Formats: sequence, structure tokens, C-alpha cells
Amino acid sequence: QVTKKKRIWPLRRVISNFEEELFNLVPCWLASPEAVSAIFPMEAMFDLVIFDEASQCFAEKGIPAIYRGKQVVIAGDNQQLKPNDLYRVRWEDEEEDVALEVDSLLDLTQHHLMQVGLKGHYRSKSLALIDFSNQHFYKGKLKMLPDFHQINEDKPAIEYIKVDGTWQNQQNLMEAEKVIELIQYHTNGHPLKSVGVVTFNAQQQALILDKADELGLAFNETLFVKNIENVQGDERDIIIFSTAYAPDLKGRFNMNFGSLNQVGGENRLNVAITRAREKVIIVTSIWPEKLKTDQVKNEGPKLLKAYLEYAFQVSEKHFVPVEQRETNFGLDWYLKNQLVPWKEELEMSFDTGSPFADLALKKAGKYLGLAFTDDDYFYESLSMKEVCIYRPAHLKEKHWPFRLIHSRELWSNADKVKDKLKRFLDQEH
Repeated sequence: QVTKKKRIWPLRRVISNFEEELFNLVPCWLASPEAVSAIFPMEAMFDLVIFDEASQCFAEKGIPAIYRGKQVVIAGDNQQLKPNDLYRVRWEDEEEDVALEVDSLLDLTQHHLMQVGLKGHYRSKSLALIDFSNQHFYKGKLKMLPDFHQINEDKPAIEYIKVDGTWQNQQNLMEAEKVIELIQYHTNGHPLKSVGVVTFNAQQQALILDKADELGLAFNETLFVKNIENVQGDERDIIIFSTAYAPDLKGRFNMNFGSLNQVGGENRLNVAITRAREKVIIVTSIWPEKLKTDQVKNEGPKLLKAYLEYAFQVSEKHFVPVEQRETNFGLDWYLKNQLVPWKEELEMSFDTGSPFADLALKKAGKYLGLAFTDDDYFYESLSMKEVCIYRPAHLKEKHWPFRLIHSRELWSNADKVKDKLKRFLDQEH
């Protein structure tokens, strides 16, 4: 059938007639919800249907694909972009029904399916790159682990560059020129590093693309220029922002931030500021305190101001990560607190408030390694596989020296545990 030159069957008919043969050859299929509806018969053909980025999928587009499977997994982040189609009219009904009040497949299925929140964050090599989103969007629940080589560096993970740009025709020429300068610096000086440029409106994106074309800059898998509407799902080592917003030629500043002003605009901001693995560079024409957001109705502009304030503090090396203070049980019972009195004998310090371990081991202000106990990190783990396999693999990937210490070790022989820690510290030092 697939080699015929005439009377070629539609793909849907081929799949319907040769389902067993096709699925033996190709057991896993990757397709959009629209393609699934177009080519697969309306029956449970798959053992499992998985939706990714379900927050961006309209519910009515996803439901037909669900019917093609015996089981379904819906994966998405309700703090990221919602489905959006400016040129599409959706059916509305005055009838009050929860199913009609939601747009995305993710929001709809949250009312009917068991929910599992993923807490691990793996992209950012620095805490400063994700801590703002963790506190403002994820209620401080993300488990973050910075890269060991980067955490002891003195360079801030966010750089705040203020230029004297002006707002003309929804563009900022001076910011665009500075962004091009930064692209050239990083692509020439650090060719192995990928770079992404994110703008806060499409007009500024077009201006930067035009300037890049004039200089013959090549766009490939290591360099892109996008706006906050289409950057979800991307990541790069270095992200350069151009906020573009600035006073006009008469010095007047308009508090209109495009899509950030809309309902849910804060989700666009969250997507944009979490794309970087190693560094964020903000090119802007405004100081945070110049933004007057008290009378603004929606959260987008308010969080933009808060993020610019945060970014400036990080750039000035004033960033301090929010400490993890667990109070599930009596703190005196915690094994990590039983080890703190050893700090003078071991000539080091124990950070019990570290957001990424039970104990962070330090000397002269520098991190030496991490210690994990059977306190809250152990108690909150989903399975022993996470404790014994996934977490050690993640620690090795981020180059961290670490040790596991259990309460029974302390009870049976405290001196042996102390010696274990001392040998570990001597080895790493």
C-alpha cells in the first residue's frame, strides 16, 4: 500500500487496516493532538497516551486523543503558558459547568485525575536563576541543586545592564544594539556556549533579527531570538533579555507592557526567566523603582518589577537563597542537628538551612560537599529508588561530593561517623 503510485489510500485507512503490522514495526508514535484525530480511528489503539505541555493544549483538542488510549498521563505546568489562538472563536455556553470554565486540557483533567507534583528542578546551574520563580510561582516547593563548580564562583548568575534607550514604534534601538554586541561577544569568546535572546514583544524581536541579519549572524541550535510568546520549551546556557520598555522621546513612560498586562501575563514572565542553564543578562532602559505598578490590575507588571529588583540585587552580589526550614517533627530530633556540635572539632561549618541538602559542609565560606541524612529529605522521597539511584545520579551530574549518614550509624558508633566525615572533608579539601 505504501509503495502504490495510483489509488493511494489515505493514511487513516492504512492505519485502520494494518494496525497490528504497523504497531509491531512502530510501537511508539509522536504526534500532535490534531494529527492523532486525523489519522487514528476513534478507538483504544494505544496502551498509553502521554500529553506533554498540556497547559498549552485546548481541552477539546486533547479529548479525542485520550479516547485512543487505555491509559493516559497528562503532563504540564499550570504556571506556564495557557493555550492561545487569536484567530479562533471558541464555543461558549451560558450553562454553568466546571468543564466549560477551563481552556487547557491540564486544567480540565486536574478536576478528574490524581495529581502528582514534580519537585525536582534540573536546568539551572545556579540557585539565583530559579529562586525567584520558586518563591513567586511554586510556593518554595522546588528542590534545587546548583552546580558545584559554579556555586563557589564569585560571578553573579544574573547581570543587570542599564542603557539609555528610548521607546519608539514599540521598539528600543539602543537595547537592540547592545544585545547584538553581547551576542557577538559570547558567540566569539565562548563558542561552546549556546545563547538565546528573549524579548518582551514581537517588534523588538524583529528589530534584533534585522540587526543580526545585517551582520550575517547565523541562527542555529546554539542561537535563537524569540519573544515571550514562543519561548516555552527552549533552554540555552546564556539567556539575554531585552525588556525594550522605556521612556519615549518626550520622557514619558507608558505603563503598557503588552501581553504581560493581560490576565495570566505573569505566566509568560515565569516561562521567560526560567530558560537559562548558566546565566541571565538583562538589557533594560529602566530602573525597577521607576515602575509604578500600584494601580495595575493584573499580576504581570507587578512581578516584572519584582523580578527586575531581584535581578539587580543578584547582579550586585546581594543574593541569599531562601533557607529550607522544615518543621514536620521536633527539630531537636533531626540527625543533622546532632552533627552540628562537631563543627569546631572538624574545623568546618554545617549549614542546616541549605535549600538543596540536609547539611551543606563549608570551610572559609566555600562549599566542600553535602551530607544527606534520614531526616526530611529522606522522609519526603517518593521511593527508595529516588534515594538510592536518582538523587546520587543527580548529585554526580552536578559534580557534588556527598555522603549519606543514617541515624543508626550515629546510635551504634558516633566516633565512626565523625571519622567518616573527617576523612571525607580531608579528601575534598
